[in-house]
Amino acid sequence: MPSSEALVFDVYGTLVDPIGVARELEEWMPPADAAEVARIWRQKQLDISFRLTAMGRYEDFGWCTRKALDHALAVLDKKVENSDKESLIARYDNLEPFPDAAPALQALLDRGRVLAILSNGAPAMLDAILDATGLRRYFAEVISVDEVRAFKPCPRPYHHAAIRLNRTTSRVRLVSCNSFDIIGAESAGLRAAWIDRSGGAFEPDGSPPDIVIRSLTDLLTALTPETGHED
Repeated sequence: MPSSEALVFDVYGTLVDPIGVARELEEWMPPADAAEVARIWRQKQLDISFRLTAMGRYEDFGWCTRKALDHALAVLDKKVENSDKESLIARYDNLEPFPDAAPALQALLDRGRVLAILSNGAPAMLDAILDATGLRRYFAEVISVDEVRAFKPCPRPYHHAAIRLNRTTSRVRLVSCNSFDIIGAESAGLRAAWIDRSGGAFEPDGSPPDIVIRSLTDLLTALTPETGHED
């Protein structure tokens, strides 16, 4: 079993910006409303996934995304035609990557690090976003929670990622901007690195991990030096 630490990256909010969809929403509503719909859409998307897993049910992240959009529009009483909703859903397959993503991933690869994706996204969603952003080439594995039919922060996706990467959980580090994800990973036995882009507060039911940085470009220097090569 390899002794080097593998890095598994969250996608939405970490590598790509889901709130950036607000620019698309501005075709149908004022910018302030568009920003609020985008915020509610993202929060409800997560809320639905959490609730499904707590109930022992599973619908993929695309289903959660559609339901969350309907909810966000209803909360602000915004009317959007079904065909336009489809355009908004399609935008989720082409979200903008954060500017620090590609340079940071390349630097980590150059140091011999093993990189993988662990995402709540459905396989088709991940295929689309990784192809659209050009980020696929950095990752040895793309792991969707669809493989275990339970969303993060349930322990099963994190344990599954360690198995897929042929490592003990303590030799896998989750990299995420979402503090609920950090708490879930550490609870499952993984290490973690929190990318605190906004300088916000950590969730109250957990503690920040040993690595807390503001940008992905800071990750390489924050990590304990390793060769990244397998024994």
